Amino acid sequence: MQHIFLSDGGHAVALPAGRSGRIGAGGQGQVFRAALAGRTVAVKLLRQPDEERLRALQLLEPRCAGFAALPQQLLYKKLPTGCGPLAGYAMRLIEPATSVSAVRLFNFEEISRLRRYSWHDAVLAALRLAEAVAELHRHGVVIGDLNPENVVFEQGQSTAEPAILRAVLLDSDSFQIEAAGGRRHPCPVSRAPYTAPELIGCDFNRTWRQPASDAFSLAVLIHQLLLHDHPYDNAIHSKEPDLAVTARIRRGLYPHAAVVPDGLQASPFRPAPRQVSLELDQAFRRSFSPFPGLRPTASEWVLLLRQLHGEVVPCHRNPRHHHPRGQACLWCAVEQRLGQPFCRYSPATRRTRITERPQTPPLDPASPAAALCEQLEEQLAQARDLLGRRDVLAEQLLQLEPELLTLQQSHGRAQDWLDAAALQRRLGSLRHRLGRWLGRRERVEQREALVAALTALAQTAAGEVSQGAARLQHLRLALLEQLAGMDVTAVADATASQQDPAEVVALASQRAEEQQRQQWLLEHLADHTIRSWRVEGFGEGRLALLEQHGLVRGDQLYRQIERITALPGIGRGLQNNLRRQLNAVVRQLDQEQQGPQAAPAIRLEDLQPLVQAVELPMAERLQQLEALMERWQALRDGSDRLRGRMEARRRERDEQLQRLETLF
Repeated sequence: MQHIFLSDGGHAVALPAGRSGRIGAGGQGQVFRAALAGRTVAVKLLRQPDEERLRALQLLEPRCAGFAALPQQLLYKKLPTGCGPLAGYAMRLIEPATSVSAVRLFNFEEISRLRRYSWHDAVLAALRLAEAVAELHRHGVVIGDLNPENVVFEQGQSTAEPAILRAVLLDSDSFQIEAAGGRRHPCPVSRAPYTAPELIGCDFNRTWRQPASDAFSLAVLIHQLLLHDHPYDNAIHSKEPDLAVTARIRRGLYPHAAVVPDGLQASPFRPAPRQVSLELDQAFRRSFSPFPGLRPTASEWVLLLRQLHGEVVPCHRNPRHHHPRGQACLWCAVEQRLGQPFCRYSPATRRTRITERPQTPPLDPASPAAALCEQLEEQLAQARDLLGRRDVLAEQLLQLEPELLTLQQSHGRAQDWLDAAALQRRLGSLRHRLGRWLGRRERVEQREALVAALTALAQTAAGEVSQGAARLQHLRLALLEQLAGMDVTAVADATASQQDPAEVVALASQRAEEQQRQQWLLEHLADHTIRSWRVEGFGEGRLALLEQHGLVRGDQLYRQIERITALPGIGRGLQNNLRRQLNAVVRQLDQEQQGPQAAPAIRLEDLQPLVQAVELPMAERLQQLEALMERWQALRDGSDRLRGRMEARRRERDEQLQRLETLF
């Protein structure tokens, strides 16, 4: 027995009844292998299909389909009368034989079963995942349920290819997206160990998430890929050993934070982020700080991981180990602590290039395009500098917290400055009391006055430290909030995606060519009236309906074909009839075109927006950063002044204690 479905592309799909052909299942639905229009696809049957969300995903730029299993065609139940209700969608099939789930890459037992996978490849996997998330974020998509079961990596099949080719995100039907009409579709699900702390306890069906929530999930996954442990599970909590991961996330119990609570320490059986690089350690600290706006964006992770991947070298002691150049081998250190082999990576092999950049023709140095390329290169260098300075400021503010806490804990109470009980015991000693009887009343009174002055000094100094440190802590938190509110997404995106300005020129030329063809197509479609096409199902009444809504010519229909089912009486079947006729006319126009179109010349207006895309947000962010740096300097000066007052009070105390000693 088979179940038959009809696609919105006019094709039939047959699925066997029961579990035959099923390749996956989850809370949202089941996935099957199927044939559609002569090719093998994956079909997902949904428990609660949302057609508007799926349509919005279909309208994403084709490039996004390389990073996520997006709906290619929607599937409807076939009824005797025609199309029935929406049942699911067809997407490209990720072959299990040539891909690996992220879940397997956290476990050395699973890694040992892979044909090849080194720590060098683990860094590449993290990079590819960050690239996928960054690309979807650039197109307004928030993944929401970003967890290892929804991430697969396509693998290279020859030694000439990298072990990891790309990351692909699954379960796109739960992605958060805004439809063309403005209706919002939140992500209704989330896995607890990957849920950002600000979302814990929220109603996901009603919560509109920010990309920063994906940034938290991404940081957790990168931590697991590189260090093989969940960042909040990679800890020993002596006071609360059975505390659940969700509770640890909510309370911010990250063992490598700037301030670590008593009883919490990192596990010695996994590497620490600092053993990889200082930059990685700082990026994780920002990711798991209480400020969502401080988390590195996906594009910032791309920049960091791209640099790290280029620095990874084989260990000279163990062929299964890799580590960053100039750093001690993190895996040798772990195995030394364990006293036994632990790392199950593949032995080092010949390195392969992670990207194949297309060869772009050199530009004429005298051309305007060359000048703009140089300008773009300068802007990108300034953008990288901006991101680096922001990261440094964030780390300085985070590291100031333990410094201020130490001040309060060690100098914020009177007893931290003076052992008042010991002084009182000396005043109550027999020697002191005999002084009154032996005619040394003046010396006795001097002692008592000095003890009173010392007690007052201790209270004053403790108050100054306590109030001063509290005020500085308040200023530090305010500055962190302002820094977290400084959105650098556009700058990071431009920096991560535009490495070679010459490639930007080539892309601009390609876009200009596509726009030229689009304009040519619309101009020629404008010469065709819909009435002249004789479309099945469109008699005088329906043609008049189209004309009432401004759909008279082919170019008008071309722009509105995806939204035409909003018209009364125009269903999916009639939409498909119109689409087939429109596609036939487009093919005919392409065939009639006289010779190939000449490639458009690169124009100033093609490149100028690319430069402005970096320049405009960067100018504003630079101004913000300069203001924040000035406030940081004022905060640092305030901390130095507080320490200076402490030193002065300490000298005053020591002098008075010495005078007191001479009086006894």
